[in-house]
Amino acid sequence: MKTSSLGIVVLVAIIAPSLVFHPTMARAATVTVTVGAGGFFFTPSSVTIHTGDTVLWTWASSGHSSTSGSPGMPNGLWDSLIRNEGATFMHTFNTAGSFSYYCTPHGACCGMVGSVTVVGAVGATGIGLVEVFKLPSASPLANISTRLNVLTGDSVLIGGFIISGPDNKKVVLRAIGPNLSNPPFNLSGVLADPTIELHDGTGAIIASNDNWKDSQQADITATGLAPTNDLESAILQTLAPGAYTAIVRGKNGGTGVGLVEVYDGDPSANAKLTNISTRGAVGTGDNVMIGGFVVGAGASATVVVRAIGPSLSNQPFHLTGVLQDPTLSLFDAHGTMIASNDNWKDTQQAELQATSLAPTDDRESAILATLPPGSFTVIVRGK
Repeated sequence: MKTSSLGIVVLVAIIAPSLVFHPTMARAATVTVTVGAGGFFFTPSSVTIHTGDTVLWTWASSGHSSTSGSPGMPNGLWDSLIRNEGATFMHTFNTAGSFSYYCTPHGACCGMVGSVTVVGAVGATGIGLVEVFKLPSASPLANISTRLNVLTGDSVLIGGFIISGPDNKKVVLRAIGPNLSNPPFNLSGVLADPTIELHDGTGAIIASNDNWKDSQQADITATGLAPTNDLESAILQTLAPGAYTAIVRGKNGGTGVGLVEVYDGDPSANAKLTNISTRGAVGTGDNVMIGGFVVGAGASATVVVRAIGPSLSNQPFHLTGVLQDPTLSLFDAHGTMIASNDNWKDTQQAELQATSLAPTDDRESAILATLPPGSFTVIVRGK
């Protein structure tokens, strides 16, 4: 991972023990179709959505159904059965294609039919790197997390961090998967059995874990940071100043949405977690890259947020299948967008160049922002 004297904090979760932050989720869309409003109609009768989106039918009058297929020839993909005014029914479309449907009582006799066209999800996919550089200020960054789709090979979840200062630093690293299917995430396709490895600056493995209770159970429980699912992974380690890398994989080659976190286990120590980066596969829908961070109490913090893709095909990465045109959005704790960027030269070019942190490829994204204390979310997508 590239280092900087300015202190890179790249969306692995550095979470103070008293704080837990869940980044804003990127959700698939829901499109509403009204059933039987003013006659034997679906309104609108035809909709176009993307893979992963949901159609919600709402009944404006009684005695109608939404049944996949054509009148008299149901195909079994979905069937609401006959419902009455005020009822609702939904179906999520995970496959591209054209899907026709009809009302069982009124399809053949009255032409009460509809269609759903599903196209591939918006946005390119590929390996991306997300970074938050904190320029010198009094306020630290804390509570930082990254969630993305953990694949295999070069597309596992890789987080690098540096401990700076004279003291050693106690950290708790976690790899979360199964719990992402529960509130507030409610995700499908999660990483069923994550594993985590901790490497030092030479690449040697310092520690590894599959299920967190396998080792250090009592010590991790005592920190108050134990995962809530036994299949999730955790490591408690006291580290000397230097560079480290955490790698999250699925056990036996498993894949799915995962979350990586590094908790500062001793904020009072004269040492800081800095130069932190996350690299992995950026997909679409719930599989975009989502990072959350908190600006600590005190003064505002000035940050440079970057989304890197094309330059990952160059030294020192030499990766294939990189994210060709990343986009970047920054949100506050209420979900309000503060700033967004596609190509970094589109906005703030002079200001970013003055920080010496401008991306090396014009298609990569960057945002310079001064933020008050509070929680923030960064979302990286393919254009």
